[in-house]
Amino acid sequence: MPISPENLRFSIAVLWCVVGFGGYYFLSQNKTCRGKFGGMCKILDGQGNHVLLQRILGFLFLGVISVLIILFLPDRSLKEYGLSFTFHSAPPAWFWLLIPLILIMGYFAARKPGNLENYPQIRALRWTPGMLVISGVSWVLFLVGYEFLFRGLVLHASLDVMDPGPAIALNCALYAFAHFYKGPGETLGAIPVGIILCYMTLITGNIWGAVILHSIMALSNEWFSLRAHPEMLIKKVR
Repeated sequence: MPISPENLRFSIAVLWCVVGFGGYYFLSQNKTCRGKFGGMCKILDGQGNHVLLQRILGFLFLGVISVLIILFLPDRSLKEYGLSFTFHSAPPAWFWLLIPLILIMGYFAARKPGNLENYPQIRALRWTPGMLVISGVSWVLFLVGYEFLFRGLVLHASLDVMDPGPAIALNCALYAFAHFYKGPGETLGAIPVGIILCYMTLITGNIWGAVILHSIMALSNEWFSLRAHPEMLIKKVR
């Protein structure tokens, strides 16, 4: 019995979510790959360049290759997978209320010792404005790819074969699994965050609301963590 186009799209999306994320993760940890690109940014040290490499690989594997996959899928366009600047409806009021809530919660959470052990991801003790810009831009690029994989490719392909509730549940399960290597705190925290990001995508019809919220979470945590870290300083521009 031939597989239907809907089931084919769904199977490819879930398969790439697992294989693509696994490939991105293991390649970013590969010592040979890290060695070749360990000096690609002169203002970062080896550890900082490793973080930069991880984010670039994430953008390529999770975002760019996902775009290429959709271009080859039957009867679907990038717009139908959330990569457009048109809106089904404007972001709801609670979207705007979430922004100050994220900032307030992030401010206090960033000071916790467990958070400061891992963030900011770039562990330089002396930060320059240029380092802040490079880290911020690479974070956003990474999250565009990240959101396009989960809230673009996987979520919309799931909606072809199931109702929104199960599609969101599956999305959050895969999203939480992608945080497993970061520990139980981030793994469990990914579930409510995933629900919000999926719901935002379904309301607006594109991934940009999810990208904005995710970027605010990541960037504010980096900046608050940098400010709270007792050994890290930002060099002033003279």
